[in-house]
Amino acid sequence: MQQIRSSIDIDAPASLVWAILTDFGSYKRWNPFIRAILGKPDHGNALRVTLKRHGRAPSSTSSTLTYVREPRELRWRQRRLAPGFFATEHRFRIESLPAGGVRFHQTEQIQGLFASVMARGRQRAMEEAFFIMNHALKARAERVRAGLAATAGATS
Repeated sequence: MQQIRSSIDIDAPASLVWAILTDFGSYKRWNPFIRAILGKPDHGNALRVTLKRHGRAPSSTSSTLTYVREPRELRWRQRRLAPGFFATEHRFRIESLPAGGVRFHQTEQIQGLFASVMARGRQRAMEEAFFIMNHALKARAERVRAGLAATAGATS
């Protein structure tokens, strides 16, 4: 099994970060890596996930949403090739920080007989894509939080 991980601290509440992550329809406006997710964020639902990595054409895969724990975790699984040969599980996890805000974790586990061979070529590109997406999520969440705070201050 291979694993790719990335995390970032975000100065926004878990509920706001969760709302952004589960608003699949808005991904094309802010997410440079996951360009689209078709489907609803409910356990067991089928998803169509379109990824765009630097220097490559977008690619879409069929996935199944395997775990949803609002507002903390979302996972989906993709099977490529025949069962047992190559599969990935993508995970978003939101951890509240004691001083406020959250730490967003993005992980992909790659399993199967071809995992080590296929993962080597993907690892650096996926680490870069995770980094770029995480920073875009941080910027969006902090911008929305600031806008909500400004609106609340103006009505007080």
